[in-house]
Amino acid sequence: MNGIRNVLFDLDGTLVDSSLTISTCIDYALDQVGTIPVSGVEVKALIGAPLLDIFLNTFQMTQPQADSAISHYREHYDRLEQAGSRVYDRVHDVLSRLGTAGYRLFIATVKPTSVATKVLIDLNLRSYFEGVAGASMGPDRRDKATIIAHALNKFDLDPAQSLMIGDRDQDIMGARANGMASIAVTYGFGAWDELNSARPNHLVRDCGEIVSLLLNPSVAK
Repeated sequence: MNGIRNVLFDLDGTLVDSSLTISTCIDYALDQVGTIPVSGVEVKALIGAPLLDIFLNTFQMTQPQADSAISHYREHYDRLEQAGSRVYDRVHDVLSRLGTAGYRLFIATVKPTSVATKVLIDLNLRSYFEGVAGASMGPDRRDKATIIAHALNKFDLDPAQSLMIGDRDQDIMGARANGMASIAVTYGFGAWDELNSARPNHLVRDCGEIVSLLLNPSVAK
């Protein structure tokens, strides 16, 4: 992909399979608040959404219940220390090759910045990235478009030279809202139809295809 120098990666579902950790923490939070889970909700479909939206909308909590659930979720998440999470196959190789090729790598995630940084450190991924941009701990910055805008501003990145890679439609639409190109990965938590409907510049089935697109311009035409 010609002209791209900065690559922003989503975290959950793009670099890391955190489904077991997240589902465990959601279940724990629901139990602590005393909320009965909504029948038929698939937790994997929720991953990538802000916690506040998950608890308010999906589990139909009041604001005080949601605030309490988020607190319990984060406490349990800290205790687990990435137990149940794993880095997707080939991610280390992909990040290393992109960095060696001169790309500047960043994280843009709905996780709070401090939480995302800890995940990256725990899973030996932090060294690949110049910076991490996440959600605010409060409600001010939680949707993906705003987080991406925050990353562009924080790291002084030109949208025309920047690319967003993620596994949910919000990653793709957030990139478009900020004038960026995007790659959707289909091995994460987003369904094919969801991602295709979001109209990314490219869809890839395997992490290694990202390298092909970025290091071999003819592939991206």
